[in-house]
Amino acid sequence: MIYGLKGIVTKQTATTVVLDVRGVYYEVKVPALPPQIQFGELFLYTYQVIREDEHYLVGFLTLDEKSLFESLINVSGIGPKTALGIMTATTPERFLQAVATEELSYLKKLPGVGPKGASQIILDLKGKLQTDTTKGLNPYEAEVMLGLQSLGFKKSEITKVLKKVSSKALDANELFRLALSELRR
Repeated sequence: MIYGLKGIVTKQTATTVVLDVRGVYYEVKVPALPPQIQFGELFLYTYQVIREDEHYLVGFLTLDEKSLFESLINVSGIGPKTALGIMTATTPERFLQAVATEELSYLKKLPGVGPKGASQIILDLKGKLQTDTTKGLNPYEAEVMLGLQSLGFKKSEITKVLKKVSSKALDANELFRLALSELRR
């Protein structure tokens, strides 16, 4: 299994990227990449699809995207091409929200997903996918967020407290103690 590729982008289309990795050119299927990634160095986490009649790599900018792809292809009736289409048509955050709120009408609008597929996605994935609660936080804040959530505090409470106390130059332990004392008030 190829975990990832780091190379120079030599060609890019709407659905593929060709990476030059030290003289070996890899064609990688991708969900929509941001336009600022044109021709330059790029690292992609990869998933290798092996079927009887085809072999190809699928690339992702983040491990969260790769994890979502792997979850999607484990849904009954969803293959790699449909999963790629879904990921191209929506953002991971919006998709996770639709699954969590059982928004069938939104899921049915995604390419390759009909009424049965939307129901199957919800059935197979609801409660199994996590949204990234640490997005936009520095590493210390992210560590504190996860620690306080494991103690049962709500994300909204923790976010308020972190905004209040994180302006100080503290390490993770000090920040945790200060945030915990604020939450206990």
